[in-house]
Amino acid sequence: MCVLIHKPAGIAVPDTLIEAAAIYNADGWGVMGRTASGETVVERHVAVDSTRAMTFLRRHRDSELAIHLRRKTYGAVSACNAHPFKIDRGIYLMHNGSFDLPIGDPAHSDTWHLVHEILRPLAHGYPGLLTDRAFTRLLDSVVPVDNRLVLFDAVGQVFHIVNRGAGIDYLGLWISSVRWLDARIFPTPSAGPVPEPIAESA
Repeated sequence: MCVLIHKPAGIAVPDTLIEAAAIYNADGWGVMGRTASGETVVERHVAVDSTRAMTFLRRHRDSELAIHLRRKTYGAVSACNAHPFKIDRGIYLMHNGSFDLPIGDPAHSDTWHLVHEILRPLAHGYPGLLTDRAFTRLLDSVVPVDNRLVLFDAVGQVFHIVNRGAGIDYLGLWISSVRWLDARIFPTPSAGPVPEPIAESA
């Protein structure tokens, strides 16, 4: 069901967190955010390379970033389903969870359908809507708690986390869920039982 991490500027992401996430979330990874100099960073990758991800995050310790590692539920393991998704110019989305949406194309994920069939048309029809405080408050009110979203406004350089309270705060980081972290590598007080490793992507 994926793992989302929000990293404020100046906070390090432990290598063990990425290694533990990569065990169960091997269907794509990506980052979005801003560097210390104010530049926008957006990357999407189909294959999860934990060494490359850890190197990237060490280099960007002073950047504010959201990191996503995908465990597929709907849709193929492909570039079009990797996070972050671009909603509109300068607006990006990452998602952990599953939305009960009509899936018109089984090759595409529920997040792909959310972006392409709902959020992008709204953004194009109502410019400025997705960054309006009233709209983000609406998302906070209506998005089911088992879904976590991170919106990044690259123009305003602002992050908004939907259902933040459903995740955990850990040493300055926000983690959407510890359910799909290998607790043998990255133990946390609320990690719960350790699931069996996945031999290959479903």
